[in-house]
Amino acid sequence: MDYLNRLSRRSFVHGAIGLASTLQLQRAAWAMGFGPSPDVCTLEAEQEVGPYYVANEMIRRDIRESKAGFPLTLELLVLDSRTCKPLTSAAIDVWHCDALGLYAGYTKTNPMEGPGGPGGPGGPPPGFDPEHHGPPPGGPPPFGMGGPPTTDKLTFLRGIQFTDATGRVSFLTVFPGFYQGRTNHIHFKVRLGGQTGLADGHQTYLAGHTSHVGQVFFPEDVAAGLMKQEPYASHKIHRTTAAEDNVFNGQHGDTQVSTLKFLEAGKPQSGMKAYLVAAVDPTATPAPAQREFGPPPPQ
Repeated sequence: MDYLNRLSRRSFVHGAIGLASTLQLQRAAWAMGFGPSPDVCTLEAEQEVGPYYVANEMIRRDIRESKAGFPLTLELLVLDSRTCKPLTSAAIDVWHCDALGLYAGYTKTNPMEGPGGPGGPGGPPPGFDPEHHGPPPGGPPPFGMGGPPTTDKLTFLRGIQFTDATGRVSFLTVFPGFYQGRTNHIHFKVRLGGQTGLADGHQTYLAGHTSHVGQVFFPEDVAAGLMKQEPYASHKIHRTTAAEDNVFNGQHGDTQVSTLKFLEAGKPQSGMKAYLVAAVDPTATPAPAQREFGPPPPQ
């Protein structure tokens, strides 16, 4: 709590924005209502979907399911890059790991919990680091494109919402943890042209055209500090920094660093809000994202 109190006494929004590029500054200003800038509508770079996307998740704003972690409200503003106008009625899927690096649907891939141990029945494949607590780095196949089958029916930290008339969408969640090879991040997809319907007994968004796949990142100093607090501090592996994350460095993650502010001044325990503006072409069919390092991911 001492760290959070110190953080709350800083000029926090200014400090977080100060780490951003000019484009991020403009996007942060737009997200907080200070007016448009043409550069805000520059087409967003794609990031890889990763191996832990699960289709047909629940339509809901609160995705926490009592998961422990620092309270976070994620607000995305989605713009049509062709017109610089809000993209309305788009389905936004979000998913991320918990404080200890685990994804719902894949908790049994964790060697510290999965039956059989590395390579054993129901356990992770040979070659997993026994010190690794969370999904395998990058996920199979290379660069985490097109992942493995799910291992459970859990749904924490996953959900779908629709952009409103201003292009905004909001989720109640917790600050994501980390796992081997990846810094703190939240995945999201932008889909249009599908329909609501039932799957596994809950309302979801079926099919639809995926026009963008992105990841939300965070100012490094804030993320590093939070990871020293519980429950994150119980995760006893090396934390991958943004500088060490090949997705961040190879897929223009610097343009996807969110702007943070505390929800209530002087009350750090109230949590933070993360803002990000994403400009997408709703008619596009993006190719799978490629890292600048190593071979391209499979098509």
